Amino acid sequence: MATLDELFDTAGDRLRRAAAAPSSDRPASAHHLDQFLSALTEPLSLGDEDTSQSPVTEDLAYHLRRASDTMQPALRLLPPPGAGPAENHLSDALAAVHAVRDVIESHRGPDHVPLSAYAHALATGPAHHYLTRRCSELAWGAAQVAFALGGDTLDPSVAAAFSDVRSFLAKASVLGRDGTRDADAAIGALPLTLPVSPVQAHPTDRTRDVPANLAEDCDRLSRAAFETLHHRSEHRMSGSDLQQLARWTAMQRLLAGRLMLRAADELPDEAAVALRDSAGALRASAQAWQKSATAWHRIVDIADPRSHPKLPAPSYEIVRRGEVVRLPQVIPHPATVIAHTAAVRLGQLLYGAEWRPETATRPDPRGGAEILADARGTGALASALYRLPATGWQLALAAPQAVNLARGGLVTDVFENQAPGHKNHRFRPVNPHQLEALSLPFKAVLPAEQASAGSLLEVAGQAGVPVPRALLDAAAHRSLATGMGWGQGRRADTAGRSGLLAQQPQVRQRVCS
Repeated sequence: MATLDELFDTAGDRLRRAAAAPSSDRPASAHHLDQFLSALTEPLSLGDEDTSQSPVTEDLAYHLRRASDTMQPALRLLPPPGAGPAENHLSDALAAVHAVRDVIESHRGPDHVPLSAYAHALATGPAHHYLTRRCSELAWGAAQVAFALGGDTLDPSVAAAFSDVRSFLAKASVLGRDGTRDADAAIGALPLTLPVSPVQAHPTDRTRDVPANLAEDCDRLSRAAFETLHHRSEHRMSGSDLQQLARWTAMQRLLAGRLMLRAADELPDEAAVALRDSAGALRASAQAWQKSATAWHRIVDIADPRSHPKLPAPSYEIVRRGEVVRLPQVIPHPATVIAHTAAVRLGQLLYGAEWRPETATRPDPRGGAEILADARGTGALASALYRLPATGWQLALAAPQAVNLARGGLVTDVFENQAPGHKNHRFRPVNPHQLEALSLPFKAVLPAEQASAGSLLEVAGQAGVPVPRALLDAAAHRSLATGMGWGQGRRADTAGRSGLLAQQPQVRQRVCS
């Protein structure tokens, strides 16, 4: 998925091409430029409704509107666009700017309700200044296009109109870039937020596509965690969902650690130390997740009893009286299915595209050279695997909330602190101590995931591969950890929302706080 930085870079590249090789159909290019200028103001108005635009953003929007107004005389003086083929650089730039708008809007609902953990970062002043700065860069590119369109025209009125357009755009660019030195560059790593719906892995998948597919799975899990934490999902996680989610997440970490060990085999001993350390951190994270899964060993969610202790076969008398009850068939939460899919993808990269967790025997792993070729190097592999603990941290933070929501249907056959004389049933509701024991293991998951993420970032840094998403995750994790959701964030002091740039750690530091 394209990030904001990539979309802005694409639009700037297309503008440079349009300025370097103007189309033979000047009227069509003028119409495309006019549409582009109108669309360029859209990202500037996508801020949070409680955060007003800064003066520099207002100035940029004003000069862009003046440039768009000045285009109208040129459009009236030019003949209609021809029917022949025309270059599509400007239309591609227009599509990229529209995609910027779509990416930003995907993180908030129609009524500005946040849909992801990254929505709060979009409401800060430095985030607005990032958009302002990038739009001012595009304004400069559009000014060069206007200069090219009016450079060889024989109509002095048209040339004067394009000159005025160029003047307004150049002024907008200078003002925009000069007043946005506090722009939050981490926002540039923001991708489109995806719905919480699984996309299954298939044996026909190419192993070289695993890193990209895994990143999308992590984005879906991140959104599922946010919806659970803030009660935004119609499909609540059951006890069975939480148990199976923890198991699949533990398997992900084990497979990821094995991938790092296979990659370490291709490096000299000194260079392989960091990879083996990361594998150890991932193993510790897997153990923490597995402990959270085993906490459910004698707990059953009667609303979703997919995971339950083995029950004895019904007696003849029970069958004869027709008292046999079939367990309900419940659709698993999408996050559980996505976690399973992510484990399958890691296994595909490690063992081959046809591997499945249900395989009876474990095949021989692929060679480290093959894995690194598909992952595009050690640094890229670490960067891709980093997304697992960065997302897992959010899941672990949201899990106690899911436990609390499911508590009404939880029963157990382990009796503790039961009142004397209580009627003898095999399963009874869990008591507060047992409920707390379900949430407690997730507290150990948080530092384990931090350590895994930090070690993977260290490997990526040593390989010279930047991980811009790490800064964005750090800001989101700080917001989640301090309770700065949208309910509290809107009531926070405006000065506290002035930006994340000063708080952001270096890439090699821990991701979560």
